Amino acid sequence: MPILKHAYRRYALSFATVSMAMCIGFAMQTSEAAVLVHDEAVEGSKPTSAIPLPQDLVAPQMLGTASLPSLPSDHGHGGDLLLEPVLLAVADDIPVGILPTEESPPRLGCAPLMSAEPAAGALIDVRLNAPCHAGDTVMFMHENLMFHMLLPQEGALKVLIPALDEAAEVSASFANGDTAQATTVVDSLAFYDRVVISWMGQGGAELHAREFGAAYGEVGHVWREHPRDVGALAGGKGGFLVSLGNSDLSVARQAEVYTFPTGISSQVGDVKVSVEAEVTEANCGKPLKVQMPDCSAVGEFLVLKNLVEDLTIAQN
Repeated sequence: MPILKHAYRRYALSFATVSMAMCIGFAMQTSEAAVLVHDEAVEGSKPTSAIPLPQDLVAPQMLGTASLPSLPSDHGHGGDLLLEPVLLAVADDIPVGILPTEESPPRLGCAPLMSAEPAAGALIDVRLNAPCHAGDTVMFMHENLMFHMLLPQEGALKVLIPALDEAAEVSASFANGDTAQATTVVDSLAFYDRVVISWMGQGGAELHAREFGAAYGEVGHVWREHPRDVGALAGGKGGFLVSLGNSDLSVARQAEVYTFPTGISSQVGDVKVSVEAEVTEANCGKPLKVQMPDCSAVGEFLVLKNLVEDLTIAQN
């Protein structure tokens, strides 16, 4: 019976190998083990009885009927045929699932920074650097002077603000609450007189100064279309106008400031100052310091009386 003996031996070794692999797999998962019993009897051999399980172990539930793989025929080759063991590893840890996405950390070094230095004509040279607010609207405030500007895409802005106090304080604020402040001392303010107007929205007021009897459109007529610059102060000959704010913004504060070098003037006389407003489609029929005319007056100018006083320049 050599063939039957070899077959029985191969069967027993295969059975033991597979049973060991399955026991290892289930032991790693549940610390329990089971031995599968093959009911197929080898020809000429006694049926194998089931190996009883320990009472403290429970056999895992299996779906379907488990059986050993069929053995290939010996084809006359001698020796034993062993099946490779198969290990089943199951993690004991419970998956924690998808971790929450971390919030982006705040950007460091992104707070708005501002500096202020005195400049010619009793102006304040203000420099604002706010790269995280590029393209945003910023509101500047100095004393009662307020105006809005649009920060360029590079996040840096320079603006000249007429000083209204020798101990000048300037602040800048953004819609999200970020702010910046700067201070400086403007000693030369005592040599100048200033007239300030401010408003909110488009189609606002215009400040006009007519120096020493000048008519509208003449050299001595200073307004936003003929503002001059700080060079006009040389020799005390005349004043200049600064417009502040961005008129392209839908809702924004704007301002205009006229400056005359009273302390060093080379002339005497009066400077007639008036506030005027062009009647436009945007402001007709609406209150603008005073009630604006209806829209049939679009294109005309309205003189807003008694809002500012003329300047009287005396001999120094």
